[in-house]
Amino acid sequence: MFMQGQQLQKGELFMSKVSVFIHGVYPRSTELVKTSREVDRKRKTADDLKKQQEADFVTLQKVQEQAGLDYFEDGKFTWQDIFRPIVEATSGMEVGALTRWYDNNTFYRQPIIKGKLKFNEKKLDGFFKKIPEAKWKVTLPSPFTLAKVTDNTTSATFEKTLLDITDIFVQILEALAVKKVKFVQFNETFITYNQLKKTEIALFNKALTKFKKAKGEMTLALHSYFGDATTLVNGVAGNSAIDVLGVDFLKTPLKSLPKKLPHDIIAGVVDGRNSLMEEKEVIKGFAETAIKHFGDKTIYLSNNSDLDLLPEAVAKEKVKLLGIVRKELVK
Repeated sequence: MFMQGQQLQKGELFMSKVSVFIHGVYPRSTELVKTSREVDRKRKTADDLKKQQEADFVTLQKVQEQAGLDYFEDGKFTWQDIFRPIVEATSGMEVGALTRWYDNNTFYRQPIIKGKLKFNEKKLDGFFKKIPEAKWKVTLPSPFTLAKVTDNTTSATFEKTLLDITDIFVQILEALAVKKVKFVQFNETFITYNQLKKTEIALFNKALTKFKKAKGEMTLALHSYFGDATTLVNGVAGNSAIDVLGVDFLKTPLKSLPKKLPHDIIAGVVDGRNSLMEEKEVIKGFAETAIKHFGDKTIYLSNNSDLDLLPEAVAKEKVKLLGIVRKELVK
């Protein structure tokens, strides 16, 4: 766990802005899990499932509003897995075998490329719940992670796979910009989990430049977790397409990162894989240390990884904790 920092002098905090939000998949309620199983057994209908998904969505919006989060997410209650909406909206891609998501007890269907990729925006629309424009934030899997887990039957080179998938993501960003989404976050897990070499990170860095125009006025973030992000941060720092860099600080020592990066920072300080509650003062102390380290930048306090492995009640308390920390830091 990260270390508590030294107390800031009066007024020093305001050199940086402290904001809070969550990202990724949120845990489904007991009612949603039960309804989903009942639909599979044909005891309930698809309409019953949609109603419960909407109920979970409304509950999450209230949780985020009451906690005072700066951006809201939709929880991904309609997503079968984090890649499925992109696969379903892209002709030339299909779903394959059920595959474990790293070392977690969750799974996804492996994407397979079987032909020329063509994006269909209308097929993607239903996967994004409308949120007030000023608060609307969307988390997507990183194109690099998607490219790495995809079986491309049409090409033998990873670079071609990455470029083709990046082109699809460019169109997704353009579609989200039209919807007036405010903030988009790519979650990159493959690089940090596997501790890839600088050569592959350089390839990803080159692909990221394609998003500079596509993002329009949106804030674009690249967040990483499941491993030490030091090499990744050093590899993409300065890329003008990326406004915010995110780090899992339960895996990455703050002192290993460059000082005063030209990006705002997502600080993954709430553990999405542990039901134990974090200590408020420890998070506050870390935030103060991060402000000293990174200088005049916005620090977004957040979860390190998706919260869906936690019980819903625990996830709710962790969201509330983020809001409390922010209020106490900026009062």
